[in-house]
Amino acid sequence: MRANRRRRTLLALGGAAGGLLTAHPALLNLARADIGDADPALRSFARPASAPVARQGPADPLAWERRTRSTDRLGPTPLRDGDMAMIQALRGGLWAEALQRVKGGAAVNARDERGSHPLALAAAGGQDELVRELLRRGAMPDRTGEDGFTALGAAAWRGHRSTVRLLVRAGADQRAWGQNGHPALHLAAIAGHADLVDDLLRLGSPIELLNRARESAIDVAANANQEQVLDLLIRGGADMTKAGRR
Repeated sequence: MRANRRRRTLLALGGAAGGLLTAHPALLNLARADIGDADPALRSFARPASAPVARQGPADPLAWERRTRSTDRLGPTPLRDGDMAMIQALRGGLWAEALQRVKGGAAVNARDERGSHPLALAAAGGQDELVRELLRRGAMPDRTGEDGFTALGAAAWRGHRSTVRLLVRAGADQRAWGQNGHPALHLAAIAGHADLVDDLLRLGSPIELLNRARESAIDVAANANQEQVLDLLIRGGADMTKAGRR
């Protein structure tokens, strides 16, 4: 039933977008800066109209999971009192206290028994100053937190655009799957954050990037009935002929 609904949504949007693109072939090479993004900070990420759309597959899931689950990424054991106090402050949304703990020397890669670590918690809260300080002090950008999200995934799921840009510029892996099997692009698409989907495409996420289930962003957006995201992906050159068949 879900697959049928997805096909109907894609066909309806595809027909409308197809007519638009037939009437205006230049839109096939639409520059990213023209897709309704009012954020001037993103203009430097716009690809020229002649740039091809990247169509690359996913990262190797086994290699990725080995990296994120390796014991050398668990943080100090046992946690020091200051490290635990920092994590507890982050859990409670006490951002100023957490920042003070970080600047006071708490271990930025500490992780508690539930899997929470500072960068993922700060990113989930959209706390750019904290994220910047943690990264500056050596926080690992691609570890999953308690909820299974990487820091980039947590920020994308919650729609924190500036945090996403900060993490990507600091080297966070846009292809990384969290424990949910989705990269940041798919999480933003499922949540309906069309502006953030556009940001991630500008920042280099391949439009045909696949999740663990071999679904592209257009697949998961259709499943979630996120029509604004679907329209953006269609205009950006997503391949609708492969929907559900990758």
